Amino acid sequence: MNGGSHVSQPYLILWGSGIPLSCGQDGQVFAEELHGLFAGDTRVLSTYQVRVNGHSWHLLGRSHHGHGSAQWKYQNRPLRDVAGEVSAGALLLTLRRRVDCALHDDLHLQAFALRAVRLQFTLQLDADFADIFEVKSQSLPPRLAIRRVAQGNRVALSYEKEGFRRGIEIHLDPSSGQPVFVGTRIVFELQLDPGAEWTCCVEARPEVDGTLLTFAGDPHQPEPNPVPEAQRVSIRTDPLLEEPFTQGCADLHALAIPQAEHPPYIAAGVPWFLTLFGRDSLVPALMAGLDGVWSAKAALSALSSLQATERDDWRDAEPGKLPHEARRGELAMRNAIPFSPAYYGTHDAPALYCLTLWHAWRWTGDDQLLAAHLEAAKAAMRWCDEHGDRDGDGLLEYETRSPKGYRNQSWKDAEDAVVHADGRQADLPLATVELQGYLFAAQVAMAELLAAQGEQAEAERLRQAAHKLRNIVEERYWIEEEGFYAFALDGQKRQVASISSNPGHLLWCGLPAPKRAAALAERLLKPDLFSGWGLRTLSSENPAYNPLSYQRGSVWPHDTLLAAAGLWRYGYYEEASTLIRAILEAARAFEDARLPELFCGLPRAHDLPVPYAQANIPQAWAAAAPILAAQLFLGLLPDAPHGRCFVSPRLPEWLPRLELQGIAIGQGSLDITVTRRGTETVIEQMERKEIEVIEGTVEAPLWGMPPLEHEKEHGSKLG
Repeated sequence: MNGGSHVSQPYLILWGSGIPLSCGQDGQVFAEELHGLFAGDTRVLSTYQVRVNGHSWHLLGRSHHGHGSAQWKYQNRPLRDVAGEVSAGALLLTLRRRVDCALHDDLHLQAFALRAVRLQFTLQLDADFADIFEVKSQSLPPRLAIRRVAQGNRVALSYEKEGFRRGIEIHLDPSSGQPVFVGTRIVFELQLDPGAEWTCCVEARPEVDGTLLTFAGDPHQPEPNPVPEAQRVSIRTDPLLEEPFTQGCADLHALAIPQAEHPPYIAAGVPWFLTLFGRDSLVPALMAGLDGVWSAKAALSALSSLQATERDDWRDAEPGKLPHEARRGELAMRNAIPFSPAYYGTHDAPALYCLTLWHAWRWTGDDQLLAAHLEAAKAAMRWCDEHGDRDGDGLLEYETRSPKGYRNQSWKDAEDAVVHADGRQADLPLATVELQGYLFAAQVAMAELLAAQGEQAEAERLRQAAHKLRNIVEERYWIEEEGFYAFALDGQKRQVASISSNPGHLLWCGLPAPKRAAALAERLLKPDLFSGWGLRTLSSENPAYNPLSYQRGSVWPHDTLLAAAGLWRYGYYEEASTLIRAILEAARAFEDARLPELFCGLPRAHDLPVPYAQANIPQAWAAAAPILAAQLFLGLLPDAPHGRCFVSPRLPEWLPRLELQGIAIGQGSLDITVTRRGTETVIEQMERKEIEVIEGTVEAPLWGMPPLEHEKEHGSKLG
């Protein structure tokens, strides 16, 4: 463990109601850093610094509360006023900040000097109105059409060009006195006697497309719990799981973005991805079943409303394809990038959509929900057959047609993510191995859904297709000398034989034959892939390995948990528990037991996990990881359409007891406590309402035993 140490991220993120603020750990905002207040995919506040007599403040301490609240305390550095020297520590400044639709700061200045001091207390605020893509890439062309209007205790900044408009209004508490506006500075002339105090409220209200956003609620009241009381799942267990689980649930609900026509969907992460994504909304919904299906329902609704109906090469769209990402910043509005209304460069969202519909139906038994989204799922499956498989060989392979499209359209979507064993970039089109796993599981899931609707012939066709796909993957991806699956097939259908984390997703989807699953269980835990904190995205033995990179050796918590879920369903509980424990220990090493999107893949010998410089914190996949861990320990497989669920609990030795209350399944609920006794795990207590609980498990597209009935019926080429 980490001896009680906590790892801080490079910057602090506060957010609420879809508006994020990224600032330094000292609370200051600098335009040249990855800082800012963002609204409508635009940085509406790029500079915010507090100074006294021209000097910065010396930070004494910081506390962080919830998702949108923080407090800092500072003292002055040595400075001069008209009467002479003012020693360090003669002034104490407290900054209390809340972000929820707008930014609200309460400043409280106390004087402890032995004489009266005259001060120039300065707020420096500016807005560059940079597109969020420009901020992240640190490419910041100046915008010359920015207007600044100061009047009374208010200053407004705005940018408007060819119908695109963003702005921000800075409101100051009139009781603080009348400031002087000098360029980007707001200056208060103060004289404070010994023991005197001065306060000021500052509220920054973003403007998006002519709508001014105001603070949601009372900024002086404590931040409310983002998880509605009726939806809270209570957990009592060792803090190693309980703290990340509780934080993960809160983060998912705090990432919810309200919609006019649909329930709130989960945004991918803050500050960079606070918008609708394809896989990034679907995967956390699949992982967070214990938290309810609200996230799955919202993702199904929001994504189907943007499902493509025609081919559009600029946006990489084809009929039936689900979006990758929707944006509303200036670059998207001007069509400089293909993200408005949405970009479709994701090759996995269609299959994941089908899996999410199955998942939601299994947890709820809601036939109306199934009927509402079944046609969209059918269209997604047709896309897999007609467009996702570019050459008719039965595999999903991708290649962008857009000059501004993403080169890689699997979950590892960094441009340099897919490399050969010698470190060379793999040529397009690419058929990454996990895409085939998602399609396999989706075919099995859709077969179950269609059979339930009486469409037996199509259900059987999909079962046969899944059987065929399994054999193709086993034949074409397996690397005998490595005892592992290839990362991908390249543009010439040659194996990209690098060792990566992707085959762990095959286990999650239940595709590998049992003998090969055994080989994967052994290989995944070798030190070139397992850092001690989680699975590296790429083996440390690959020449392209870089533990500080985005996807060539970093650790992604969701990636490790999906591999653990796969190991679990094949019966490799010890290996799965090792991976889960590593991720949970990493979570507790970070502040608030909050998992970031990713962290560096340095070996655990470095003592503490090392943050990745531009990680989203939190991020939906990562937040869902501890929730999935709890479901695995219960061995919970929902089957609400039949009024039942299956449980096969198994606790590792480091987790002696697990209690969960309020698990919603269908119209009922389940409270369950499991305990480890010796080497066995037993159900200590269970209360169920309107749901049958069966001990054991069965085959299923996800969570249960791997769907092996095809081999029983048709035989496997692996024997």
